[in-house]
Amino acid sequence: MVASVSTFPPGISEIQVFVSYSREERDQAKGIIALIEEAGFRVWWDGLLEAGSVFTSSTEEALEGADAVVVLWSARSAGSHWVRDEASSGRDSGRLVPISIDGTLPPLGFRQFQSIDMSGWKGDACAPEFRAIVAAIAKLVSGDAVPPREMAPSGSVSKQRVPRFGKGAIIGAVAGLAALLGVGGLLIPDMLSGTSDSDGSIAIMPFANLSEDADQAYFSDGLSEELRAVLSNGEGLRVVAQTSSNQFRGELGDPKSIADALGVRYILEGSVRRAGDTVRVSAQLIDGDTGFDSWSETYERNLSDIFAVQTDIAGKVASALTIQLAQDGNAGKARPGGTSDPAAYDAYLRGVSLYELAIDEASDRAAESQFKAAIAADPDYGAAWAALSRVQTTIANSYASDRPLSELYDTAVASARKAVALSPNLAQAHAALGYVLLNGRLDARGAEAAYRQSYSFGAGNGDILHGYATAMTRIGNSAEGKKAIEAAVKLDPLNPATFRTRGVILFAGGDYAGAKAAIGKALELNPEMSGVHKVLGQMAYLEGDFKLAKAEFELEGSTLSRLQGLAMTLPKLGNAAGGVSAMAKLKKDFGDNGLYQQAQVLAQTGKQAEAMAALERAYAAGDSGLVQALNDPLLAPLTDSARFKTLLGRMGFRT
Repeated sequence: MVASVSTFPPGISEIQVFVSYSREERDQAKGIIALIEEAGFRVWWDGLLEAGSVFTSSTEEALEGADAVVVLWSARSAGSHWVRDEASSGRDSGRLVPISIDGTLPPLGFRQFQSIDMSGWKGDACAPEFRAIVAAIAKLVSGDAVPPREMAPSGSVSKQRVPRFGKGAIIGAVAGLAALLGVGGLLIPDMLSGTSDSDGSIAIMPFANLSEDADQAYFSDGLSEELRAVLSNGEGLRVVAQTSSNQFRGELGDPKSIADALGVRYILEGSVRRAGDTVRVSAQLIDGDTGFDSWSETYERNLSDIFAVQTDIAGKVASALTIQLAQDGNAGKARPGGTSDPAAYDAYLRGVSLYELAIDEASDRAAESQFKAAIAADPDYGAAWAALSRVQTTIANSYASDRPLSELYDTAVASARKAVALSPNLAQAHAALGYVLLNGRLDARGAEAAYRQSYSFGAGNGDILHGYATAMTRIGNSAEGKKAIEAAVKLDPLNPATFRTRGVILFAGGDYAGAKAAIGKALELNPEMSGVHKVLGQMAYLEGDFKLAKAEFELEGSTLSRLQGLAMTLPKLGNAAGGVSAMAKLKKDFGDNGLYQQAQVLAQTGKQAEAMAALERAYAAGDSGLVQALNDPLLAPLTDSARFKTLLGRMGFRT
């Protein structure tokens, strides 16, 4: 039975909860209010005004003084100016507890907050949705997710306090807020031993950019990625990679469905509003099993001192979640390799945003300029040095330059080594070094050591796992490559590039069925993806299905790969002239940049000596295609050649 709602108003100083609703839905509101009071909270609602007009003037004072503002959204209340004004007060002060009583979405301006769906509620005080309301109020009122009185099914009071947080939730919330604000300096405690795979997993959604300037999206996206970087350093915690999380950007879908799609227990989402030198960050942790909030927090800070508030914020969060934090003594750093300089951080985020566009040379060089600006502001910014090395390697690989290629790679190596020296625990620094050593210097031994270091510090990071899997496979450690790519798939289940890499790895290991399934998944996620039809075409070619191979090569988006495939396949279908034409175009259009692909064609058309000559010329030119040579099925006719083994040895491959 629902308790009666008090008719005598408490003193304004005692108000804890302000309830806003549409008067047409008063009866529903009274049932919810009664149980909130039964949980031990002092509630103000407009029904108290009936006790006398003296209280009319106290409405605004009650709203401003309440610890929590509970808003009952519905089709009616969403159109009420009074309800919207009261909800705005709660939202802007970080006290909002939004509830949908009929399944209606909150109006625009309030959808960044996950509302609790009460449309199917039957009045049970112990129903998950009502318990979520009470926990959210308790968190705002006292910093504790447990209410003053725990509700029993009958509406009576139980004396037992039930903890709200699992280990994964605690760690996700604590580390999340610190990284979110760029003020980390925190190591994630090893508290996940013994938990299930799903309990120790979290997805960080793209934080919504609520700034008036749409160009500020780079800042909110950067905070999300900083958060992933910190959490992925936590031993035993699985953090879904950015590409998969970003599939749900801007969606207002069911949190449980999103958690199921990503294979995680928890979802962390939030928003960033930046105006001048002020930034407000709101975050909430959602339990994927129930779809309800487990934790939420809002902070407003001046960007000039955002890093200096580390101790204050960490202490508040630790107190709220009743755990202790292990600090690494590197206060003011958002993560290993971080910075305490707002200008450096801003430039770094702009550079990351530009680099991830992957549009053209102009965007890559603009990213390079931003990373250099970050380093100019903070010369000890390890993450910026690592990102600079990565973009320098990409520019050297992809665009013409008046500088010798070897000189460009030397610059990228120097940047990566600087990152490692400054931040020896930063996984991205070692990965950047491995990347340039393998793809630029063709130094497999040096790259292996660097990639192993990156793995030791970033085994919970999908991007690190992806790069490690590719590198290990190419240098001859196929078992490690397979293990790592399977882990990467778990952390990045909606990224077509991850499945493409899985297909390439399985193909190199002779598992054609598994490779085809992986490539099929990549195409399902991105039908326009480049590099997948090439793999399907090569498998069909090696299986002797030349018609299928031709069809696949003709679908390939990469012109270089398409010409290579057709040059070796058309002669098998009786079109020798077509093969010659494709090879001629390959040479004309790509020159020395296509030497590796020329060698593949020559090896498959019985011209082994010419194939070896092309590979040796590719090595002299620094052709990064050679990183595939050790386990490339198309070069199988050369594997017994002494010249081929010598070439592999010069690159440091295990033969």
